[in-house]
Amino acid sequence: MSAQKAVKSSHYEAESNMEQDIVRKAWVFKPSSLNFIWGGDSRYWVIPKEDRTPAELKMVSWLEVTGSYDKIEPGKTYRIGFKISFTSDATGWDQAPVFMSAKIGKKGKTIWKRIKSVNNNIEKLKGGTVPVNIPDETDGRFEVFVSPKVAINQETKLQFGLYEVWTGKWKTGLLIYDAFVEEV
Repeated sequence: MSAQKAVKSSHYEAESNMEQDIVRKAWVFKPSSLNFIWGGDSRYWVIPKEDRTPAELKMVSWLEVTGSYDKIEPGKTYRIGFKISFTSDATGWDQAPVFMSAKIGKKGKTIWKRIKSVNNNIEKLKGGTVPVNIPDETDGRFEVFVSPKVAINQETKLQFGLYEVWTGKWKTGLLIYDAFVEEV
């Protein structure tokens, strides 16, 4: 008989500790509530244990940060976003097409939105002491409508993410403070 070794994953799996912001009617996902591809390896990401500290991208060529929200209601619209900034020495973002995606349930249709404000404002965002929400007003809102005709046995978990997986170029210096899902 052979003993199996526990293998540490190179991905970071989210804990479920989102916070409710009653004023905004939003749920806020701190970095520990998000999934980070390559987040289990500190060469690529530093995932904080403290809620007030952002996750820091050290380097990846495949950016994939995802979350899920299961408190959606049929017939309602939800706005999705991330609060980010960049370190002063961030690189690889000027030509990297950043997108957000969302879908309802595993079999739902994925909606994609290009987040041009990251590329257009990278120099302004570098070394920023105040994080910004993306998408911003130049991108327009990223909203998902939940059909009022949801089947009884249909999965209704809202799955969302932030991606740059197309260029294969190394990116560094992204700081993710949180993600949010807000009822509109």
